[in-house]
Amino acid sequence: MTLAGGRLPTFFLIGAQKSATSTLHRLLQQHPEAFLCDPKEPHYFSDPTQAARGMDWYRSLFAGADQAGAVGEASTTYSMYPHYAGVVDRVVDAVGAPKLIYLVREPLARMRSAYLHGLARGSETRPIGQALREDPRYLQTSCYALQLEQWLRRVPREHILLLSLDQLRDAPDDLVGRTAAFLGIDPSWRPADPVPANVSEGKRAPRAWWRLIGAAALRTGTTDWVPQWMARLNESEVGAVRREIVPAELDIPPALADQLRRALAADRHRLRDLWGSGPAPAWLQAEA
Repeated sequence: MTLAGGRLPTFFLIGAQKSATSTLHRLLQQHPEAFLCDPKEPHYFSDPTQAARGMDWYRSLFAGADQAGAVGEASTTYSMYPHYAGVVDRVVDAVGAPKLIYLVREPLARMRSAYLHGLARGSETRPIGQALREDPRYLQTSCYALQLEQWLRRVPREHILLLSLDQLRDAPDDLVGRTAAFLGIDPSWRPADPVPANVSEGKRAPRAWWRLIGAAALRTGTTDWVPQWMARLNESEVGAVRREIVPAELDIPPALADQLRRALAADRHRLRDLWGSGPAPAWLQAEA
């Protein structure tokens, strides 16, 4: 769709969070007929603060799209219902019924990766078992059928491409070709850069005293005045500031893992029905 002043997306990479959406985004960015905005995740239709910047601002993110055959963005918050509610209606009311790419992974592995992400950012401090029990977003974001059903209220099923992290890892060329064909751009093109290795390896978590400094800066509104050396230190591997994350910290207690699988069983059956003719991951085909 084109409005005065620029284009709007023809497709959205909606998630799921921590399912290699950044990798697929980077691959699609290389396609000569595709345009994806910077920043990768503007969250315009999910975050009221971003929405307050107005449609002219959002449209400006796609100013370089020119004659691109596919124009998109990749906000994973668009598939985090009900924490982010009303996204579907806002998207469809603004741009019509776009094409959607939904990349998923084994649900518990996704939760574990989301927990690791929070741990590394410093936003998560609880043990993994406590975090997964207390915060429903971990489970809800892995309820892939639930997320799709929100979109299917207003977007036809043929506008949704379901993909798996397994396929991106095992057959990236096939996945890139299928994605390009779905978007209506050259499906024979292949990226020059290979799929990166596991980017979660080696992540470190901020130590408690460093988190307190950051919390104080946020509370007092002084984050804009943080010296550059402190910002660089926050991204460093200095042991006094950031500690190693021990693999055992990411182990979901067996009883909780069984509980989560039971909670996900009905959703997984619905996802199997929604998957369609494309190759489905082994974890989805397996019996619960």
